[in-house]
Amino acid sequence: MRFKTICGKVVNDTVNFGIRSEKKGRLALFYPFEMERYLETLLGERDPLLREMEEQALKETIPVVTPMVGNFLNLLVHMGKSQSILEIGTAIGYSTIWLGRAAEQTGGHVTTIDMNKDRRARAVIYFERAGLQNCITALEGDARKILPTLDSAFDFVFIDAAKGEYLDYLSLIYPLIAPEGVLVVDNVLFRGWVVPGTAFAPKYDRMVGRLRLFLQDLCQNPDFSTTVLPFGDGVSVSRRLRV
Repeated sequence: MRFKTICGKVVNDTVNFGIRSEKKGRLALFYPFEMERYLETLLGERDPLLREMEEQALKETIPVVTPMVGNFLNLLVHMGKSQSILEIGTAIGYSTIWLGRAAEQTGGHVTTIDMNKDRRARAVIYFERAGLQNCITALEGDARKILPTLDSAFDFVFIDAAKGEYLDYLSLIYPLIAPEGVLVVDNVLFRGWVVPGTAFAPKYDRMVGRLRLFLQDLCQNPDFSTTVLPFGDGVSVSRRLRV
């Protein structure tokens, strides 16, 4: 199915969100690409290391957060003065460096998990080049198996992994988040396809269905206060309530 670049246009009673990419491999956005591009200019120029990682991710079609989301993560860690930070989904370490640079300022530490051996190894090299090797611990393996072995209470958790597994992470993550801790999850709107009535290829049925269940579970959990922000590919932000 072909998607037009006009957001929200109704075609045959289904919502047809805009999917647009300036270059092959760039995140497909469900809002005008020009808006994301403009907002990125407001951030100022990223340093050479981040730019190199962005280009590498683009070239190899490696899923990483947008600069806007990276900056948002950095800001949240600073604002919360987070000390113990957990990331599920390292990839090549792009978002981890945004988190790690904030942790370096707050005196915190980032634990990041990824099951891809090659990407984890590349991420570790980037951490060393960024001078963050003492602020970041990179674990290799399936997060669903590693999470039950962790006994830390994390005050900041970021998830950016396989979208169909998000629902599996919730029950494992909840006990690890400290009271007043923050949970941030990327890609929760997944190109806008989680909106009922949206047109997408049948092969995404299961993933989209599980993302909808994930959002419902997260937003209705009485122990958390949650909002969903429609930038990047959709970002949810939750705060664990003190009980």
